[in-house]
Amino acid sequence: MVKVRAIADRKPALDPRRFQLVEKDPDVVLAATDRPLGDREASALRSFVRGGGGLVVLGPTLAAWSPSAAISELSGWLPGNPGPETELIVRPDAGHHVTQRLDPEWKIRGRLHLSEGPPAGATVLLRASWRFTEQVVAYERRFGKGTFVYVGLADDGSATFARLLGRSLLHAAGVTAGPVVGVGLLGYGAIGRDHAASIAATAGLRLAAVCDLSGERRESAAREWSVPTYPEQDAMLDDAEVGLVVVGTPPSAHANPVLAALRAGKHVVCEKPFALSVDEADQMMDAAASHGRVLTVFQSRRWDPDYIAMRDALRSGRIGDPFYMESFIGGYDHPCDFWHSHEPISGGTIYDWGSHYFDWILQLFADRVQTVNAQAHKRVWHDVTNDDQVRVDLTFAGGAQASFLQSAIAMARKPKWYLLGTEGAIVADWSAAEVPADHPARVTVHTQRGDETLRLPLRDEHGFYRNLADHLAWGEPLAVTAEEARRNVAVMEAATRSIKRAGVQVKVDT
Repeated sequence: MVKVRAIADRKPALDPRRFQLVEKDPDVVLAATDRPLGDREASALRSFVRGGGGLVVLGPTLAAWSPSAAISELSGWLPGNPGPETELIVRPDAGHHVTQRLDPEWKIRGRLHLSEGPPAGATVLLRASWRFTEQVVAYERRFGKGTFVYVGLADDGSATFARLLGRSLLHAAGVTAGPVVGVGLLGYGAIGRDHAASIAATAGLRLAAVCDLSGERRESAAREWSVPTYPEQDAMLDDAEVGLVVVGTPPSAHANPVLAALRAGKHVVCEKPFALSVDEADQMMDAAASHGRVLTVFQSRRWDPDYIAMRDALRSGRIGDPFYMESFIGGYDHPCDFWHSHEPISGGTIYDWGSHYFDWILQLFADRVQTVNAQAHKRVWHDVTNDDQVRVDLTFAGGAQASFLQSAIAMARKPKWYLLGTEGAIVADWSAAEVPADHPARVTVHTQRGDETLRLPLRDEHGFYRNLADHLAWGEPLAVTAEEARRNVAVMEAATRSIKRAGVQVKVDT
């Protein structure tokens, strides 16, 4: 844990799992103030950094401290006068480990301190456009045995700023990012190709191997990515270049390869659904803990633009406390083929889109799930073993309710989401007559002040893997934890039991 001393007008918000605020013997000093600095403390900071400590200054701090000769020597740079407050478009250096995998650009409101250029010996971390010039927004510079980091932005409360600040503190304290991790794919079907593309596009990860029973698919992988291929998983697990394994086998065959990879000392990404039973999920989580490896689940739809818009609107408090939700996916069409439609392999219809919908629901409702009721219909598509339609109703400990309906025999569609709160509602309507699975819904917030259709953010195609690389490199929190995925499995397993018992209510502990 890095010890941080704060010289700040307000107590900084730091991840307590990685940083400890102290008054004495810090590893790094964080300064966020517009108050001048006395000569004695300025000299002490210069000596601290020269001797191997770190100093990170934010916002107007360097401008406020610039009259000090000691700070000028340390920073190597005097910021000019600030421009007017405005929205700035900030762009990180994608090659520096501190700013790697940050958004290619983000917008932040603030005052930019203008300059002639970066100081001697500095590495620029962030730049912003300003009236046809590129201005330095952040840089890092060695001074003696220590490191000085300047970030000329005030904390805007965004996740991007939090990541930047956390990495800057670690870097200034002498902590280096983890090395590039080689990734092995277990399974190279259509989903395997998508995984390969995301891994190749993510700094900090490298596609290192592919394993598949099919010789044709192995040939495709070797041709498309120039990586070693293996017909058996044990051979790939013996490959020292593979540090992380993506398990892309069918749902009924997740546990054994995940356990084998963890025993081999590999980190693991498991495709959704995590498991078909809580017992399997617990086995995998116990193995990850005992071997000290990362285990996460590919809940990639956490990054869907319509879900993000709905989630952020809910978290803003605009509709008050959520207490009722309906969700829907489907239409009138023959189910897809192969294991998605064969219950012994897929786990059943609930485990298909339910893996995403229950994940969304459990992110929106904080209370634990208390009971589950589920019903199924088998009326039209008799050539497949999955049910034609399933409905699952959840009741939470606080009394809130949520339902999920997936149907292949719904000639008329319901909204994708219908969410009621104590002060408003959020409705997500399908925005096309024919609804591809990846087509985002139109999200509208309804309150007494009127209705607003939300502007959807751009899709982060590689958000899952960017977060995973950040976790492996810097220890940043995983977006999808195994514990969260286990809650999802608990709901789906309980729903399956309810269907087998003709819709009887089943208690579940999530």
